[in-house]
Amino acid sequence: MRTKSSAKVKHCQRRERAIHHCSRDTCKTFSMPDERDDALEPALADGRYDAFILSAEERDNGIALSCAITIGPHRGDVVDLVSTTLTTRDPFALVGLPCTLVVDGNTIRLEN
Repeated sequence: MRTKSSAKVKHCQRRERAIHHCSRDTCKTFSMPDERDDALEPALADGRYDAFILSAEERDNGIALSCAITIGPHRGDVVDLVSTTLTTRDPFALVGLPCTLVVDGNTIRLEN
């Protein structure tokens, strides 16, 4: 007997072997990309990028935002930044709003 979440479940030995065998095969053939690989990509080129706000959290120095780029070759990329211009707004009200990321050198400005 195995105990899981205080519910007792009895597994047949033959079925248990099949489950473990299947799990091992799946683990060997299924590979997931490493999220750290994305950090090695070059910075965004100067320009304007349409995006929307995925999450917003209030910080001491502004509002931390995660924005997903919606158009172009960087579509799907997520950019994390801290905005000091949105400090008077409710962070939760920003989630899901469209915005434009303006990249100029090493700075990113948010327009909405």
